[in-house]
Amino acid sequence: MQVNSGTLRPLIDVPPSEVLAFLVRHGGKASHLKETYGGLFQRRVLDCDDLPQLPRELREALAQTYTLHPLNLRRTDRSDIDGTMRYFFRARDGKEISAVYLPEPKRLSLCISSQVGCAYACSFCASGLVRFDRQLSAAEIIDQILLIARDQKRSPTNILFMGMGEPLANYTEVVSAIRWMTAMPGLNLGPSRISLSTSGLVPQVIRLADEGVRVRLAISLHAARDEMRLKIMPVSGRFGVREVTQAARYYSEKAKMAVMFEYILLDGVNDNLADAGLLAELLEGFDCRVNLIPYNPVPGLPFQAPAPERILRFQRCLTERGVLVFIRKPKGSDIGSACGQLG
Repeated sequence: MQVNSGTLRPLIDVPPSEVLAFLVRHGGKASHLKETYGGLFQRRVLDCDDLPQLPRELREALAQTYTLHPLNLRRTDRSDIDGTMRYFFRARDGKEISAVYLPEPKRLSLCISSQVGCAYACSFCASGLVRFDRQLSAAEIIDQILLIARDQKRSPTNILFMGMGEPLANYTEVVSAIRWMTAMPGLNLGPSRISLSTSGLVPQVIRLADEGVRVRLAISLHAARDEMRLKIMPVSGRFGVREVTQAARYYSEKAKMAVMFEYILLDGVNDNLADAGLLAELLEGFDCRVNLIPYNPVPGLPFQAPAPERILRFQRCLTERGVLVFIRKPKGSDIGSACGQLG
């Protein structure tokens, strides 16, 4: 029987209890549910025919109702500088989705997307140049991981919600995806292996804390003054810097995890010592880290990175005030995959 794949439901978007009920109706049992998820998450099979421990009739029934992979891998670009790879996927409705593979000696990090386009229009970000189209489903989020892991023949050690889109504007699907990442069956990753970067949507940060969703929260602050934050982040900038940092403190206390603040350094915009002093004041007495990100160029945008000595001066000012600070090294900049370049 020929099945139109566009009519099939992605398996990950269906509650396990519903999938089990489906299997039982077609003569299956609980062990077949375990085998189905094991094939998807551990062996990373492509279709139901690759589940030989299921009876043939059950495999056929599954194949006529569900799809294991809502995305198709179209192509990859590889950086000649550091081996970073950008993966290009196509969804069943034809939408384009990108994710980034970041190889390191002791870990494999995947930077994944949560939306098609972005509505937050941060003035320094390539994603803000792409009109928001729609949310990704939990299955589409997870499938980026599964297909890259299959291609690399390695399981990821770290997942970064730092691709295209604002994850907390897609709250329900992103949290569902996180549940699959931390569950068994699922990817069985610890919460510390999952980083979620948000432009600072205060109500959703509070909701994450109250609902017990534990991840490495990364707040894209990018300014220590309200007027500057609103200027360079015209949508999420409506949340002031103190409001955002207070929400981050609340999350840190509830989740018992340190928070990362991301701060992109724009030459002559937010990189002076006064800004560094204000940032240190905001973060005083707080279990947090600061990730300084020298601006990665985006064609058509008017910004540039500060000179190295200005970057180090900014870092030194924070360090002297007791703030733990890192400077992010760009990766994949030659293939448009460094921080802020995913457009």
